[in-house]
Amino acid sequence: FALLLTPRSDYQRRSTMYNLSAKYRRARPSDLDAINRLIKLAVMNWPLPNRLKRRAVPVMQYDLVDFDHFDLFVCERGKDILGVSAVDLSFAPTKGLLHGLFVLPIIRGHGIGKQLMQLGFGWAADNQLESVLMKAEGVSVSYFQKLGFEPLKGLGPNDYPYQFEKDLRGSVRLAQAS
Repeated sequence: FALLLTPRSDYQRRSTMYNLSAKYRRARPSDLDAINRLIKLAVMNWPLPNRLKRRAVPVMQYDLVDFDHFDLFVCERGKDILGVSAVDLSFAPTKGLLHGLFVLPIIRGHGIGKQLMQLGFGWAADNQLESVLMKAEGVSVSYFQKLGFEPLKGLGPNDYPYQFEKDLRGSVRLAQAS
């Protein structure tokens, strides 16, 4: 990440990162160490107490068994993993579960998360899923609402409050987009 961490003015940093020639693809088991480093950087940048962030990191990271349960997608530039998303396509007969979305903190706001989400939505739609469910952190609620997630209806007073669903019916499928 040396290029990305070079001190620059905010304008220079944003214009350089916006033009990154990044590729999006399915993750491979060989990406696991880089993915977990990225997740640690992302979680440690959340607006939460440090103790809570340290305890959350191991829970958020993936292992080889997760490749049997999730479809992971990455954004990469060169050998650097800049973002990762994970979708569980077997969550329910017609619903997937967005398990995670993490982007390198220094380049948030340049569409990497959105592109990873679109890739996951297309993958889920190609697999005949009608919607994707997710639980958001409170600070990211508005981000997911901008991406078309709607608050889950019928939550009880003891349910996690930031649960959302994205309707995929009518979404462009990856096979159609090629």
